[in-house]
Amino acid sequence: MKSNHVVKLVLDELPGVDLEDEQFEAKMTVLEELIEHHVEEEEKEMFKVAEKLGDERLRALGEEMDSGAVTDNEPRRGKRSTTAPPQHSAQSHAARHV
Repeated sequence: MKSNHVVKLVLDELPGVDLEDEQFEAKMTVLEELIEHHVEEEEKEMFKVAEKLGDERLRALGEEMDSGAVTDNEPRRGKRSTTAPPQHSAQSHAARHV
């Protein structure tokens, strides 16, 4: 996806940009717009797939998510972990989609 490549490019440039530089704000604005677009696209795809699962499976998934049995798109069996799930940065998310 083209937008994923652009997100990666912008993220790669951020460490070298001075926070006081007007380029920083511009890059952050572009990054925000790209990520919002990416989320909208993924939601469209996920909702299409979700519609095919049916009500019973969607309810079961909802219950798993509420109980904490699903993290990072991978269902876990058994007890809920007491540790927080890993937090992924926008950069690592973008890298997975490029």
